[in-house]
Amino acid sequence: MKNKFTFIFLFALITFLLSENNLIAQSFFNDGLSPEFHKGRREALRNLLPENSAAVFFNNPVKNRSNDTDFTYRPNSDFYYFTGFREPNSALIVFKTPQTIDGKSVSEIIYIQPKDPAKEQWDGERLGVEGVKENLGFEHVYLYSNFLKTPAIDLKQLKSVFSFDLGEIERNDYNNPLKAMVAALRSAHSTPLKPADIALNNIMERLRVIKTEEEIQILRKAVAISGYGHMEAFRSIQPGTTERGIQGVHEFVHKAMGAEYVGYGSIVGSGNNSTILHYVDNGVVDLKEGVVLMDVGAEYRGYSGDITRTAPVKGVFSPEEKAIYEIVLKALEAGTKACTVGGDFRDVGAAASEVIDEGLIKLGLVKAGERHPYFPHGIGHHLGLDVHDRGAYGILEPGMILTVEPGIYIPEGSPVDPKWWKIGIRIEDNILITEDGNENLSEFVPRKIADIEKLMKEDGLLQKTGLPVLSGTK
Repeated sequence: MKNKFTFIFLFALITFLLSENNLIAQSFFNDGLSPEFHKGRREALRNLLPENSAAVFFNNPVKNRSNDTDFTYRPNSDFYYFTGFREPNSALIVFKTPQTIDGKSVSEIIYIQPKDPAKEQWDGERLGVEGVKENLGFEHVYLYSNFLKTPAIDLKQLKSVFSFDLGEIERNDYNNPLKAMVAALRSAHSTPLKPADIALNNIMERLRVIKTEEEIQILRKAVAISGYGHMEAFRSIQPGTTERGIQGVHEFVHKAMGAEYVGYGSIVGSGNNSTILHYVDNGVVDLKEGVVLMDVGAEYRGYSGDITRTAPVKGVFSPEEKAIYEIVLKALEAGTKACTVGGDFRDVGAAASEVIDEGLIKLGLVKAGERHPYFPHGIGHHLGLDVHDRGAYGILEPGMILTVEPGIYIPEGSPVDPKWWKIGIRIEDNILITEDGNENLSEFVPRKIADIEKLMKEDGLLQKTGLPVLSGTK
Protein backbone atom coordinates (compact mmCIF):
# COMPACT_ATOMS: atom_id res chain seq x y z
CA MET A 1 0.00 0.00 0.00
CA LYS A 2 2.86 2.33 0.87
CA ASN A 3 4.59 1.72 -2.48
CA LYS A 4 1.32 2.25 -4.34
CA PHE A 5 0.80 5.60 -2.59
CA THR A 6 4.34 6.73 -3.34
CA PHE A 7 3.98 5.83 -7.02
CA ILE A 8 0.64 7.65 -7.33
CA PHE A 9 2.02 10.72 -5.58
CA LEU A 10 5.17 10.90 -7.71
CA PHE A 11 3.20 10.30 -10.91
CA ALA A 12 0.83 13.12 -10.01
CA LEU A 13 3.77 15.39 -9.19
CA ILE A 14 5.59 14.69 -12.45
CA THR A 15 2.38 15.14 -14.44
CA PHE A 16 1.75 18.47 -12.73
CA LEU A 17 5.25 19.79 -13.27
CA LEU A 18 5.33 18.77 -16.92
CA SER A 19 1.89 20.15 -17.72
CA GLU A 20 2.23 22.81 -20.41
CA ASN A 21 -0.27 25.04 -18.64
CA ASN A 22 1.97 25.25 -15.57
CA LEU A 23 5.25 26.08 -17.24
CA ILE A 24 6.61 29.44 -16.10
CA ALA A 25 8.63 31.79 -18.23
CA GLN A 26 11.62 33.11 -16.32
CA SER A 27 10.89 36.74 -17.23
CA PHE A 28 7.17 36.72 -16.41
CA PHE A 29 4.43 34.37 -15.24
CA ASN A 30 2.44 33.21 -18.22
CA ASP A 31 -0.23 31.85 -15.88
CA GLY A 32 -0.17 34.68 -13.34
CA LEU A 33 -1.64 38.16 -13.45
CA SER A 34 -2.61 39.29 -16.94
CA PRO A 35 -1.00 42.17 -18.87
CA GLU A 36 -4.40 43.86 -18.65
CA PHE A 37 -4.22 43.74 -14.86
CA HIS A 38 -0.83 45.47 -14.78
CA LYS A 39 -1.94 48.05 -17.35
CA GLY A 40 -5.02 48.79 -15.27
CA ARG A 41 -2.90 49.26 -12.17
CA ARG A 42 -0.65 51.72 -14.00
CA GLU A 43 -3.73 53.67 -15.04
CA ALA A 44 -5.00 53.65 -11.44
CA LEU A 45 -1.61 54.98 -10.31
CA ARG A 46 -1.73 57.69 -12.96
CA ASN A 47 -5.13 58.84 -11.71
CA LEU A 48 -3.78 59.29 -8.18
CA LEU A 49 -0.52 61.07 -9.03
CA PRO A 50 -0.43 64.85 -8.50
CA GLU A 51 -0.46 67.10 -11.54
CA ASN A 52 2.71 67.49 -13.57
CA SER A 53 4.48 64.56 -11.92
CA ALA A 54 6.01 61.17 -12.65
CA ALA A 55 6.67 58.03 -10.60
CA VAL A 56 9.82 55.96 -11.10
CA PHE A 57 10.12 52.34 -9.95
CA PHE A 58 13.37 50.37 -10.03
CA ASN A 59 13.33 46.59 -9.93
CA ASN A 60 15.37 44.87 -7.23
CA PRO A 61 19.10 44.38 -7.86
CA VAL A 62 20.63 40.93 -7.87
CA LYS A 63 22.09 40.31 -4.41
CA ASN A 64 25.21 38.27 -3.73
CA ARG A 65 24.90 35.36 -1.31
CA SER A 66 28.52 34.19 -1.13
CA ASN A 67 31.50 34.35 -3.46
CA ASP A 68 30.13 33.56 -6.92
CA THR A 69 26.58 32.57 -5.90
CA ASP A 70 23.62 34.96 -5.68
CA PHE A 71 20.39 34.81 -3.74
CA THR A 72 17.39 33.52 -5.69
CA TYR A 73 16.12 36.56 -7.53
CA ARG A 74 12.76 38.10 -6.65
CA PRO A 75 11.46 41.30 -8.25
CA ASN A 76 10.47 44.39 -6.31
CA SER A 77 6.80 44.04 -5.36
CA ASP A 78 5.72 47.52 -6.51
CA PHE A 79 7.59 47.16 -9.81
CA TYR A 80 6.03 43.74 -10.38
CA TYR A 81 2.57 45.07 -9.48
CA PHE A 82 2.73 47.54 -12.35
CA THR A 83 4.61 45.45 -14.94
CA GLY A 84 4.56 41.69 -14.34
CA PHE A 85 8.25 41.78 -15.37
CA ARG A 86 10.67 39.60 -13.37
CA GLU A 87 14.10 40.43 -14.80
CA PRO A 88 16.62 42.60 -12.88
CA ASN A 89 18.27 45.76 -14.22
CA SER A 90 14.94 47.30 -15.14
CA ALA A 91 12.94 50.41 -14.34
CA LEU A 92 9.50 51.91 -14.99
CA ILE A 93 8.46 55.54 -15.42
CA VAL A 94 4.77 56.47 -15.25
CA PHE A 95 3.80 60.05 -16.19
CA LYS A 96 0.70 61.74 -14.78
CA THR A 97 -0.08 63.19 -18.21
CA PRO A 98 1.42 62.02 -21.50
CA GLN A 99 4.72 63.69 -22.40
CA THR A 100 5.78 64.60 -25.90
CA ILE A 101 9.12 62.88 -26.30
CA ASP A 102 10.90 62.69 -29.64
CA GLY A 103 7.62 63.67 -31.26
CA LYS A 104 5.66 60.85 -29.59
CA SER A 105 3.00 60.95 -26.88
CA VAL A 106 4.40 58.87 -24.03
CA SER A 107 2.55 58.01 -20.82
CA GLU A 108 4.90 55.28 -19.57
CA ILE A 109 8.32 53.82 -20.33
CA ILE A 110 9.95 50.58 -19.25
CA TYR A 111 13.72 50.08 -19.37
CA ILE A 112 15.12 46.55 -19.49
CA GLN A 113 18.38 44.63 -19.86
CA PRO A 114 19.43 43.62 -23.38
CA LYS A 115 19.29 40.14 -24.81
CA ASP A 116 22.67 38.45 -24.50
CA PRO A 117 22.99 34.92 -25.94
CA ALA A 118 26.17 34.16 -23.98
CA LYS A 119 24.65 35.14 -20.61
CA GLU A 120 21.32 33.57 -21.46
CA GLN A 121 23.04 30.23 -21.96
CA TRP A 122 24.12 30.40 -18.32
CA ASP A 123 21.25 32.23 -16.64
CA GLY A 124 18.17 31.73 -18.80
CA GLU A 125 16.36 33.48 -21.61
CA ARG A 126 15.67 37.21 -21.51
CA LEU A 127 12.64 38.76 -23.16
CA GLY A 128 14.40 41.68 -24.80
CA VAL A 129 12.67 44.75 -26.22
CA GLU A 130 10.36 42.96 -28.64
CA GLY A 131 9.54 40.24 -26.12
CA VAL A 132 8.43 42.81 -23.54
CA LYS A 133 6.25 44.54 -26.11
CA GLU A 134 4.68 41.28 -27.23
CA ASN A 135 4.17 39.58 -23.87
CA LEU A 136 3.66 42.44 -21.44
CA GLY A 137 1.88 44.96 -23.64
CA PHE A 138 4.26 47.92 -23.33
CA GLU A 139 4.63 50.28 -26.28
CA HIS A 140 7.72 52.22 -25.21
CA VAL A 141 10.52 49.81 -24.25
CA TYR A 142 14.21 50.78 -24.10
CA LEU A 143 17.47 49.32 -22.80
CA TYR A 144 18.69 50.33 -19.35
CA SER A 145 21.93 51.64 -20.85
CA ASN A 146 19.83 54.38 -22.46
CA PHE A 147 17.98 55.36 -19.27
CA LEU A 148 16.65 58.92 -19.73
CA LYS A 149 18.57 59.23 -23.01
CA THR A 150 16.48 57.33 -25.55
CA PRO A 151 13.99 58.80 -25.80
CA ALA A 152 15.30 62.08 -24.47
CA ILE A 153 13.45 62.91 -21.22
CA ASP A 154 13.60 66.27 -19.47
CA LEU A 155 12.50 65.62 -15.89
CA LYS A 156 13.27 69.19 -14.88
CA GLN A 157 10.01 70.26 -16.47
CA LEU A 158 8.05 68.14 -14.00
CA LYS A 159 7.01 69.50 -10.64
CA SER A 160 7.47 66.19 -8.82
CA VAL A 161 9.34 62.96 -9.48
CA PHE A 162 8.71 60.19 -6.99
CA SER A 163 10.92 57.14 -6.57
CA PHE A 164 11.55 54.25 -4.18
CA ASP A 165 14.63 52.34 -3.10
CA LEU A 166 17.30 54.73 -4.33
CA GLY A 167 19.35 54.31 -1.17
CA GLU A 168 19.07 50.52 -1.25
CA ILE A 169 20.39 50.40 -4.79
CA GLU A 170 23.22 52.84 -4.06
CA ARG A 171 24.32 50.83 -1.00
CA ASN A 172 24.75 47.66 -3.04
CA ASP A 173 28.40 46.71 -2.67
CA TYR A 174 29.12 45.34 -6.12
CA ASN A 175 28.71 46.37 -9.73
CA ASN A 176 25.08 47.02 -10.51
CA PRO A 177 23.62 48.62 -13.67
CA LEU A 178 20.87 50.15 -11.55
CA LYS A 179 23.43 52.40 -9.84
CA ALA A 180 24.05 54.25 -13.07
CA MET A 181 20.30 54.57 -13.59
CA VAL A 182 19.80 56.03 -10.12
CA ALA A 183 22.67 58.49 -10.65
CA ALA A 184 21.09 59.58 -13.94
CA LEU A 185 17.74 60.08 -12.23
CA ARG A 186 19.24 62.18 -9.44
CA SER A 187 21.11 64.41 -11.87
CA ALA A 188 18.15 64.79 -14.21
CA HIS A 189 15.77 66.33 -11.68
CA SER A 190 16.17 69.82 -10.29
CA THR A 191 15.16 69.03 -6.69
CA PRO A 192 16.60 66.38 -4.34
CA LEU A 193 14.92 62.98 -4.54
CA LYS A 194 14.02 61.08 -1.40
CA PRO A 195 14.50 57.30 -1.21
CA ALA A 196 10.81 56.78 -0.46
CA ASP A 197 8.50 59.72 -0.92
CA ILE A 198 5.59 59.90 1.56
CA ALA A 199 3.10 60.81 -1.14
CA LEU A 200 3.96 57.79 -3.25
CA ASN A 201 3.89 55.54 -0.19
CA ASN A 202 0.35 56.69 0.52
CA ILE A 203 -0.70 56.10 -3.08
CA MET A 204 0.77 52.60 -3.09
CA GLU A 205 -1.04 51.75 0.14
CA ARG A 206 -4.36 52.87 -1.36
CA LEU A 207 -3.79 50.82 -4.51
CA ARG A 208 -2.45 47.59 -3.08
CA VAL A 209 -4.59 47.26 0.05
CA ILE A 210 -7.75 46.44 -1.96
CA LYS A 211 -7.31 43.31 -4.03
CA THR A 212 -8.93 42.91 -7.42
CA GLU A 213 -10.77 39.70 -8.27
CA GLU A 214 -7.77 38.56 -10.31
CA GLU A 215 -5.48 39.01 -7.31
CA ILE A 216 -7.94 37.26 -5.01
CA GLN A 217 -7.97 34.17 -7.22
CA ILE A 218 -4.18 33.95 -7.11
CA LEU A 219 -4.18 34.47 -3.35
CA ARG A 220 -6.69 31.64 -2.99
CA LYS A 221 -4.16 29.36 -4.66
CA ALA A 222 -1.30 30.62 -2.50
CA VAL A 223 -3.34 29.98 0.65
CA ALA A 224 -4.49 26.58 -0.60
CA ILE A 225 -0.93 25.45 -1.30
CA SER A 226 0.17 26.75 2.10
CA GLY A 227 -2.68 24.89 3.77
CA TYR A 228 -1.93 21.57 2.09
CA GLY A 229 1.66 21.94 3.28
CA HIS A 230 0.41 22.28 6.86
CA MET A 231 -1.84 19.26 6.53
CA GLU A 232 1.00 17.09 5.24
CA ALA A 233 3.22 18.38 8.05
CA PHE A 234 0.59 17.33 10.62
CA ARG A 235 0.87 13.79 9.27
CA SER A 236 4.68 13.85 9.42
CA ILE A 237 5.17 15.12 12.99
CA GLN A 238 6.08 12.46 15.53
CA PRO A 239 8.85 11.83 18.07
CA GLY A 240 12.21 11.54 16.36
CA THR A 241 11.44 13.92 13.51
CA THR A 242 13.35 17.18 13.09
CA GLU A 243 12.29 20.80 12.82
CA ARG A 244 14.04 21.13 9.48
CA GLY A 245 12.48 17.92 8.22
CA ILE A 246 9.03 19.32 8.97
CA GLN A 247 10.03 22.53 7.22
CA GLY A 248 11.06 20.41 4.25
CA VAL A 249 7.64 18.74 4.11
CA HIS A 250 5.96 22.15 3.86
CA GLU A 251 8.31 23.41 1.19
CA PHE A 252 8.20 20.18 -0.83
CA VAL A 253 4.42 20.47 -1.03
CA HIS A 254 4.79 24.11 -2.08
CA LYS A 255 7.11 23.22 -4.95
CA ALA A 256 5.12 20.14 -5.94
CA MET A 257 1.99 22.29 -6.26
CA GLY A 258 3.71 24.96 -8.36
CA ALA A 259 4.72 27.65 -5.88
CA GLU A 260 7.93 29.47 -6.76
CA TYR A 261 9.14 30.42 -3.27
CA VAL A 262 8.16 30.51 0.36
CA GLY A 263 6.52 33.80 1.23
CA TYR A 264 8.92 34.36 4.16
CA GLY A 265 11.38 32.42 6.27
CA SER A 266 9.64 29.23 7.43
CA ILE A 267 9.09 29.05 11.20
CA VAL A 268 9.05 25.55 12.69
CA GLY A 269 9.64 25.84 16.43
CA SER A 270 9.37 22.99 18.92
CA GLY A 271 9.46 23.12 22.71
CA ASN A 272 10.76 26.45 23.95
CA ASN A 273 11.42 27.48 20.34
CA SER A 274 7.63 27.67 19.93
CA THR A 275 7.70 30.73 22.18
CA ILE A 276 10.14 32.62 19.90
CA LEU A 277 7.99 34.65 17.54
CA HIS A 278 10.27 34.69 14.48
CA TYR A 279 12.32 31.58 15.12
CA VAL A 280 13.73 30.47 11.74
CA ASP A 281 16.77 28.37 12.64
CA ASN A 282 14.66 25.18 12.70
CA GLY A 283 17.69 23.26 13.93
CA VAL A 284 16.37 20.81 16.54
CA VAL A 285 17.10 17.29 15.26
CA ASP A 286 15.23 14.96 17.63
CA LEU A 287 11.74 16.05 18.69
CA LYS A 288 10.57 14.28 21.83
CA GLU A 289 7.59 16.08 23.34
CA GLY A 290 5.79 19.39 23.60
CA VAL A 291 4.28 21.29 20.68
CA VAL A 292 5.52 22.37 17.26
CA LEU A 293 4.49 25.83 16.08
CA MET A 294 4.54 26.07 12.27
CA ASP A 295 4.20 29.49 10.64
CA VAL A 296 4.80 28.70 6.96
CA GLY A 297 3.37 30.10 3.74
CA ALA A 298 3.88 29.55 0.01
CA GLU A 299 4.42 32.31 -2.54
CA TYR A 300 2.45 31.62 -5.72
CA ARG A 301 2.79 33.90 -8.75
CA GLY A 302 4.11 36.62 -6.49
CA TYR A 303 1.42 36.41 -3.78
CA SER A 304 1.94 34.88 -0.35
CA GLY A 305 -0.15 32.74 1.94
CA ASP A 306 0.52 32.99 5.68
CA ILE A 307 -0.86 30.22 7.89
CA THR A 308 0.13 29.15 11.39
CA ARG A 309 -0.85 25.92 13.08
CA THR A 310 0.41 24.26 16.26
CA ALA A 311 0.56 20.50 16.83
CA PRO A 312 1.72 18.13 19.60
CA VAL A 313 4.85 16.10 18.90
CA LYS A 314 3.31 12.94 20.39
CA GLY A 315 0.06 13.37 18.48
CA VAL A 316 -2.00 14.27 21.56
CA PHE A 317 -2.05 17.59 23.41
CA SER A 318 -1.21 17.54 27.13
CA PRO A 319 -3.82 19.06 29.50
CA GLU A 320 -1.80 22.29 29.78
CA GLU A 321 -1.23 22.52 26.01
CA LYS A 322 -4.91 21.86 25.41
CA ALA A 323 -5.97 24.58 27.86
CA ILE A 324 -3.76 27.19 26.19
CA TYR A 325 -4.77 26.02 22.72
CA GLU A 326 -8.48 26.38 23.42
CA ILE A 327 -7.99 29.99 24.58
CA VAL A 328 -6.08 30.87 21.41
CA LEU A 329 -8.70 29.20 19.21
CA LYS A 330 -11.49 31.18 20.88
CA ALA A 331 -9.44 34.36 20.41
CA LEU A 332 -9.05 33.53 16.71
CA GLU A 333 -12.78 33.04 16.36
CA ALA A 334 -13.50 36.32 18.15
CA GLY A 335 -11.01 38.24 16.02
CA THR A 336 -12.33 36.71 12.80
CA LYS A 337 -15.90 37.61 13.75
CA ALA A 338 -14.81 41.25 14.06
CA CYS A 339 -13.52 41.27 10.46
CA THR A 340 -16.48 43.03 8.84
CA VAL A 341 -16.94 45.95 6.45
CA GLY A 342 -16.88 49.23 8.34
CA GLY A 343 -15.20 47.71 11.36
CA ASP A 344 -11.87 48.98 12.63
CA PHE A 345 -8.72 46.87 12.46
CA ARG A 346 -8.10 47.73 16.10
CA ASP A 347 -11.40 46.06 17.04
CA VAL A 348 -10.08 42.76 15.66
CA GLY A 349 -7.11 42.87 18.01
CA ALA A 350 -9.22 44.05 20.95
CA ALA A 351 -11.65 41.16 20.53
CA ALA A 352 -8.86 38.59 20.50
CA SER A 353 -6.95 40.20 23.38
CA GLU A 354 -10.04 40.21 25.59
CA VAL A 355 -10.47 36.46 25.14
CA ILE A 356 -6.79 35.79 25.85
CA ASP A 357 -6.75 37.96 28.98
CA GLU A 358 -9.89 36.35 30.37
CA GLY A 359 -8.57 32.86 29.62
CA LEU A 360 -5.21 33.45 31.30
CA ILE A 361 -6.92 34.94 34.35
CA LYS A 362 -9.20 31.91 34.60
CA LEU A 363 -6.16 29.60 34.51
CA GLY A 364 -4.49 31.67 37.22
CA LEU A 365 -1.53 32.58 35.04
CA VAL A 366 -2.12 36.34 35.31
CA LYS A 367 -4.10 38.62 37.61
CA ALA A 368 -7.08 40.71 36.53
CA GLY A 369 -5.95 44.10 35.20
CA GLU A 370 -2.32 42.98 35.08
CA ARG A 371 -0.27 43.58 31.94
CA HIS A 372 1.43 40.41 30.80
CA PRO A 373 4.00 39.39 28.15
CA TYR A 374 2.22 36.29 26.89
CA PHE A 375 0.58 37.90 23.82
CA PRO A 376 3.31 40.35 22.74
CA HIS A 377 2.38 41.03 19.09
CA GLY A 378 -0.39 42.59 17.03
CA ILE A 379 -3.35 40.61 15.77
CA GLY A 380 -2.31 40.51 12.12
CA HIS A 381 -1.50 42.36 8.93
CA HIS A 382 -2.48 42.82 5.30
CA LEU A 383 -1.57 39.98 2.95
CA GLY A 384 -0.66 40.09 -0.73
CA LEU A 385 2.48 40.59 -2.83
CA ASP A 386 4.35 40.97 0.46
CA VAL A 387 3.49 38.82 3.43
CA HIS A 388 3.18 42.05 5.41
CA ASP A 389 1.50 43.83 2.55
CA ARG A 390 0.98 47.51 1.96
CA GLY A 391 -2.06 49.13 3.55
CA ALA A 392 -3.17 51.30 6.45
CA TYR A 393 -4.64 49.71 9.57
CA GLY A 394 -7.95 51.50 9.90
CA ILE A 395 -11.46 50.87 8.61
CA LEU A 396 -11.98 47.51 6.92
CA GLU A 397 -13.16 47.47 3.31
CA PRO A 398 -14.26 44.76 0.87
CA GLY A 399 -11.30 43.27 -0.99
CA MET A 400 -8.85 43.51 1.91
CA ILE A 401 -7.13 40.27 2.88
CA LEU A 402 -5.87 40.11 6.46
CA THR A 403 -4.23 37.65 8.75
CA VAL A 404 -5.75 37.02 12.17
CA GLU A 405 -3.11 35.37 14.36
CA PRO A 406 -3.56 35.40 18.14
CA GLY A 407 -1.06 33.52 20.24
CA ILE A 408 0.04 32.72 23.77
CA TYR A 409 3.74 32.15 24.49
CA ILE A 410 5.06 31.03 27.88
CA PRO A 411 8.87 30.73 27.71
CA GLU A 412 10.92 28.66 30.09
CA GLY A 413 11.57 30.65 33.26
CA SER A 414 8.27 32.56 33.20
CA PRO A 415 6.81 33.41 36.66
CA VAL A 416 4.24 30.60 36.54
CA ASP A 417 4.20 26.93 37.46
CA PRO A 418 6.86 25.17 35.30
CA LYS A 419 4.20 22.84 33.89
CA TRP A 420 3.17 25.79 31.67
CA TRP A 421 6.71 26.49 30.43
CA LYS A 422 7.79 25.95 26.83
CA ILE A 423 4.24 26.21 25.49
CA GLY A 424 3.85 28.47 22.47
CA ILE A 425 0.52 28.34 20.65
CA ARG A 426 -0.35 30.44 17.61
CA ILE A 427 -3.18 29.87 15.15
CA GLU A 428 -3.34 32.06 12.05
CA ASP A 429 -5.91 32.27 9.28
CA ASN A 430 -6.17 34.38 6.11
CA ILE A 431 -9.38 36.41 5.97
CA LEU A 432 -10.96 38.08 2.93
CA ILE A 433 -13.25 40.99 3.79
CA THR A 434 -16.47 40.72 1.77
CA GLU A 435 -19.54 42.92 1.33
CA ASP A 436 -21.55 40.77 3.76
CA GLY A 437 -18.87 39.76 6.26
CA ASN A 438 -15.73 37.75 5.57
CA GLU A 439 -14.42 34.53 4.06
CA ASN A 440 -11.78 32.46 5.82
CA LEU A 441 -9.55 31.31 2.96
CA SER A 442 -7.61 28.88 5.19
CA GLU A 443 -10.54 27.43 7.09
CA PHE A 444 -10.03 23.99 5.49
CA VAL A 445 -6.80 23.50 7.44
CA PRO A 446 -7.68 21.72 10.72
CA ARG A 447 -7.77 23.96 13.79
CA LYS A 448 -9.83 22.01 16.32
CA ILE A 449 -7.88 19.75 18.63
CA ALA A 450 -9.80 16.60 17.71
CA ASP A 451 -9.29 17.22 13.99
CA ILE A 452 -5.55 17.81 14.38
CA GLU A 453 -5.04 14.72 16.52
CA LYS A 454 -7.04 12.63 14.05
CA LEU A 455 -4.97 13.79 11.07
CA MET A 456 -1.74 13.14 12.96
CA LYS A 457 -2.57 9.43 13.17
CA GLU A 458 -1.94 9.13 9.42
CA ASP A 459 1.54 8.59 8.00
CA GLY A 460 3.10 11.63 6.36
CA LEU A 461 5.80 12.18 3.77
CA LEU A 462 8.65 11.79 6.25
CA GLN A 463 7.42 8.31 7.08
CA LYS A 464 6.53 7.30 3.51
CA THR A 465 9.82 8.30 1.92
CA GLY A 466 11.92 5.99 4.09
CA LEU A 467 14.94 8.28 3.84
CA PRO A 468 17.99 7.09 5.83
CA VAL A 469 19.13 8.89 8.98
CA LEU A 470 22.68 10.10 8.46
CA SER A 471 25.25 9.32 11.13
CA GLY A 472 25.58 12.13 13.64
CA THR A 473 22.26 13.85 12.85
CA LYS A 474 20.57 12.65 16.02
